[in-house]
Amino acid sequence: MTVKRYNINKNKIMSRPSNQSANWQFNVAQLQLRHPVSNAPIPQFGNFRDDTGECLGVTSEQYGLIQNSELLDAARAALDSRGLSGYTEKIIVAGDGARFYATFTFANKQIASSVGDVFGYQLTLKNSFDRTIRAAMQLGLLRLVCLNGASTLEKEFGVTRKHSSKVSVDFLGDAIDKAIANGQNALGVFDDLASVELSDEQGINLLAQFVTLDVLSKSLQDNIKTLWLAPRRQEDKARNVYNLYNAVTEHLTHKVAPERFEYAAKTNNNVLLRLVNAVRNPAKFAKLILPVPGEGVSVTVDAASFANSTGAGIIDVETVG
Repeated sequence: MTVKRYNINKNKIMSRPSNQSANWQFNVAQLQLRHPVSNAPIPQFGNFRDDTGECLGVTSEQYGLIQNSELLDAARAALDSRGLSGYTEKIIVAGDGARFYATFTFANKQIASSVGDVFGYQLTLKNSFDRTIRAAMQLGLLRLVCLNGASTLEKEFGVTRKHSSKVSVDFLGDAIDKAIANGQNALGVFDDLASVELSDEQGINLLAQFVTLDVLSKSLQDNIKTLWLAPRRQEDKARNVYNLYNAVTEHLTHKVAPERFEYAAKTNNNVLLRLVNAVRNPAKFAKLILPVPGEGVSVTVDAASFANSTGAGIIDVETVG
């Protein structure tokens, strides 16, 4: 590979926008950096794109690279060897190419929840050249009635222990097996959400509280509130926490993710985690549906009554993220 010139913008490396595109077909070379004054080699290495010459991250010599094409080919081969075909594939890179995501959606491989929804599997393969994420496979689900992408609380599967000079793609087969095997278990959190009724006003209060907690932006809150109050499908008209989450995923999937994939995925996961923690802890839920000062919606909830009516009990769950 021949690269004529490399431009390193230190501020850009430290604080990189989430610029995303479908242009993932490039290789990355790890080259030793030099002191700007003496030109002497320094211990840090830069990870440079071969097409643009841009530095995607600064690492040590021991930080091993997995090329996107190598990882993708291995994932496709692992899926094929397991008879997992008929999927749709979408690939994006973010951070000007520093982070890679390949999503495999299986509308033909379905599982049903006890609340009556049918989901397809959605596996997301990850990679990075800036040390922010490890090579891994993430389990997600696609709600087929509306094609909303639902997050799960399952951990990433087959994560490389660390990027080292010996890093390999051998983890992928086992990662796919574990992700598929955990699909039904992942649906359990949706049953928890559907078991808790929520009025229109309580849902509005909850979204407003998420704004104060920096879980949602004000613009996200406004768009999600519209979907919550005027659901587009009969399946979403029941007033419960699960359908509030469906309003969140509908907006994030169809309006946010096409341009801001990482932001949508992070927000989706954070909302789900906080909702599950809340419905499993009535005291937290009671606070979460109180009106934010100035919102003008008043709701009174007794935690003990809520626990008795839902059978959830008082569960101490800490919110993470």
